[in-house]
Amino acid sequence: MINKILDFVAYIKNKSGFYTVEDNLEEKLNYTDKKFNFTATYTKEDFLDKWEREITDEDLKWLRISNLELDWELTVENIYLYGGFKNWGFSDAIAFPPQPDYKSIACQHEYFIEEEERFLKEETNLFCKSAHGMGDGTYGIFHRTKEKYPFDILYLDNGRFFKTNFSLDSYYQAMIDSMAVCGWQYFYLDFEEIKIKCADFKVGYWLLYPYTDGLIESPLGRNVTKETSRLDALLHHMEVCVYLLPKIFPDKDFSYHKQRLEAFKAFLNK
Repeated sequence: MINKILDFVAYIKNKSGFYTVEDNLEEKLNYTDKKFNFTATYTKEDFLDKWEREITDEDLKWLRISNLELDWELTVENIYLYGGFKNWGFSDAIAFPPQPDYKSIACQHEYFIEEEERFLKEETNLFCKSAHGMGDGTYGIFHRTKEKYPFDILYLDNGRFFKTNFSLDSYYQAMIDSMAVCGWQYFYLDFEEIKIKCADFKVGYWLLYPYTDGLIESPLGRNVTKETSRLDALLHHMEVCVYLLPKIFPDKDFSYHKQRLEAFKAFLNK
């Protein structure tokens, strides 16, 4: 999977037509075994000290792409779209307290109730930040407990937590299959949970960003405003992705995303 992720970044980096592609691929391709072994030794010790159990060699492999990042954006048919990710330091993600900038999310979002603030600060840590336009509110995160390892993976989107069935391998495989487009995680979440958590919740910044303040207005549907429910804005964004991704990446298969969008619409219309 590590090689798949590196190949994916190289694929985006070498694709023509993008007006911004930023990455640190070369740095990660030059990550030496000596550096890996040094970091792995200390990560094993830190993990054992914090969680009172051994970390697996399978999990240690993720040290090789700590802090790997990719950022892409372009406009097609007058529609702006972007994607990418930034991995956190894996040792930090699994064995150290959350950093202040992550813990401060609770302070930035009035949507969190007190228990959700405590949960974020005490029981979670990020391992992957999503595309650039999503700001500091959108992450792949670990729910870290002594009782369960490997840790459960949750998706955090600006004040809302979502359960997932992802392992680390399947999280990154889904990201690759979705070209790391902003909001790709919603194609893999439970429909009922999306509806419950988004229907009466105002739009998040990353859903609002492309369509306001003089930026691109999508011709595919309604205008998205600050008063739009997140559910309506999300459905619109999924339509944009299903329409544009095959045009941007004609050599890739997005039949899964199309099927999920159709199933989601059918679910909402029941």
